[in-house]
Parts: sequence; structure tokens; C-alpha cells
Amino acid sequence: MKPIKIHNQLLDHPDTDYLILAGPTAVGKTEMVISLSKQYDIEVISADSRQIYKDMNIGTATPEPKFVASLPHHLLNELHPDVVWNAADFYQRARELILDVMDRGNLPVVVGGAGLYLDALRYGLFDDQYKDPGIRQKYQEKVDGGEAERLWEKLKKLDPEYAETFHHNNHKKLMRAFEIYESTGMVPSKVFSDNVDPFTQKELFVVLGRNRQELYERINLRVLTMLDAGLLDECKKLLTLGYSPELYPMRTIGYKEAYAFLRGELSEVEMIEFIQKNTRNFAKRQLTWFRNHPFDHWIDLGS
Repeated sequence: MKPIKIHNQLLDHPDTDYLILAGPTAVGKTEMVISLSKQYDIEVISADSRQIYKDMNIGTATPEPKFVASLPHHLLNELHPDVVWNAADFYQRARELILDVMDRGNLPVVVGGAGLYLDALRYGLFDDQYKDPGIRQKYQEKVDGGEAERLWEKLKKLDPEYAETFHHNNHKKLMRAFEIYESTGMVPSKVFSDNVDPFTQKELFVVLGRNRQELYERINLRVLTMLDAGLLDECKKLLTLGYSPELYPMRTIGYKEAYAFLRGELSEVEMIEFIQKNTRNFAKRQLTWFRNHPFDHWIDLGS
């Protein structure tokens, strides 16, 4: 890779093949992509767990259509909200895309804040080990008995990192998590981290950060901007298209609070406060994740 300038730093890593531009929500990843696109021939591969879905652009902060049209983007607006998309799917598709982009002579830039997806890309995920039909049947009966949400809450305490990658209505993944846990005595995120399928291409992993107060102010403003841009109308449109608000993508931050408001369960002020608070908490967890995982550069975008 040629030397690459990000914000105020020139990064020279000639032995790397592609760039990962990571960081918490609202930190400024899209702004950095715009800057990079003016300097280099790049193609963007989204590592966001929700931007893959169609008709969910405002609440997921998908880049503006005009910008997407001006620069090759991948894994944006490809699936309907009722299709399951997970880290294993991402790691397989993203690896293929990176090789394709490199073959075209462009620089692949993987952009996102989903830590589990980024780990999957670099190290791989396996889902064909530790199977036990007896354990699976045990949890099938619990799910059939209406215990899915209770089990998911239990998993959040055992393995919050993994539980946050899916909704409790994803019964298959929920049962699989407990099958792994009872078979190995280890939580799924630990099992997956211990099984590696290293990518043949080497990454330059850059984390973008800001001081906490500035990041939180950006998050609060972004929520207001989303609402002004039509978040509630987007939520109503999803309903008219026949998608249940109980689908996993629609139970995530921004959408779940908006649907609670539309059902009359929250006032407008409460909806805004909850979206801002939940997003700030999510960003805090993202920052913790990045600090606890290896990266090449941490770049502060603060003023």
C-alpha cells in the first residue's frame, strides 16, 4: 500500500494490502472516506451490521445517495430487513470483495464500527464445531415454550459481545449460542476467537476516536438530524412494506425507540432522549472493544 494520509497523520505501511477504517458511531468515518476518495482510487466495503439493509438509510446513517453514486460502495442496501445477515456472512463476502477491488487496482477500504465483523474478516469464524443434538433439543423446547427473550437476557450477562450481534427472535443463533456454551464451557465469542482462518491479505487497522464529550455532542446532534431527515417516515414506510418491528434490524437503536413513540409508549421528548442515551452507551461499548483489541493506529479527530 502506498503511504496514506488520514487526518493529520501520514501512514506508511508498504506491506499491507487494504485499509480498515474503524471507530464508534458518529466519530466521523464517512468524512474520512470522503477525504480519502479525493486522494486515492478507493472502493468502500461497509462493515456496518445494519447498512446492508434496504429502506433503512436514515436510522443507520448510511452515506448520502449522491456520495454513494460517486464512489464504489459494497454491502450497502443489498438485503431486505427480514433476511438474516451476520458476521460469518460478512467475513466471506468481504474477503471476496477485497480481492476483487485489489484486482481492479484500487484500494479496498473497509469502514465500520462492528468489532465482531472486523475480527471475523481478519481471523474467520467457524460454526461447524461443538454440535450436540441433545443440547440443541433442550433449548429448542425452551424456545418453543416462549423462553427466547429470557434466554437472550441470560446470554447478554454471559457473553454481551456476542448477544449484541442478534435479536432474541433469531432462535437459531440463540440456541446455537447455548449449545456452544454447554458443550465447551466457553462463551461463543471466546470459541470463535480461538478458531482462526487468517485472511491472506494483510490489513492496516486504523481506529478513529474523539474525546468523550465531543463524541457525545456529535451523537446527540446526529439523532436530531436523523429525525429532521425523516426517521419516523422511514419507520412508517417499513411497516407499509410489511416488515414487522420485531425483526432484528428494526429492534436496534433508533428504530426501536421510534416504534415505541409511534405506538404511543414514549413521548417525543422521551424518544429523543432514549435514542441519544442508547447511542452514547453503544459508542462507549465500541470504544472499549477497540481499546481491547489490536490495532495499528489510533487517530484522534478532535478539534
